[in-house]
Amino acid sequence: MAIIYTPLNINDETELRSAAYIHESTPQNWDPTYKVTDERILFWVDYLKNILTNEKSFVLLAKDESSVVGLHWLKMTEKYGKPCAYIESLWVHEDVRKLGVGSELKRQGEEWAKAQGAKVITTSVHYANKNMIEFNLKKGFEALQVEMIKSLK
Repeated sequence: MAIIYTPLNINDETELRSAAYIHESTPQNWDPTYKVTDERILFWVDYLKNILTNEKSFVLLAKDESSVVGLHWLKMTEKYGKPCAYIESLWVHEDVRKLGVGSELKRQGEEWAKAQGAKVITTSVHYANKNMIEFNLKKGFEALQVEMIKSLK
């Protein structure tokens, strides 16, 4: 299976919806009760169109002959007083995990970040997403802080 890597085409509604769905459905990995709605998908479609037109953002897709099998979404920001690329999403379809797709998405994302002047890359990972934590550690990331939340009922 040949995988091609290409930036998200904001003029391709199918690609936009795929990217939006992937991003919106990610919480299902740690919260099986999380519901993806059409309203949220449309929100992310509009959001992606806006940021890819008006901001320093990069969404890279990995595609096989029929569908999106990977996604890497980064945006430029500032963190710790340095230009920073923040990873909004990194996702690889389970059928192609351990085949280098995630590594290639990360590599190309880092190249984009360097070209934008980023000095660091940061991301947030849900504590239950052990695979992503392990993957990031293998790729040279360090854990710096833990975000904590309390529900107010």
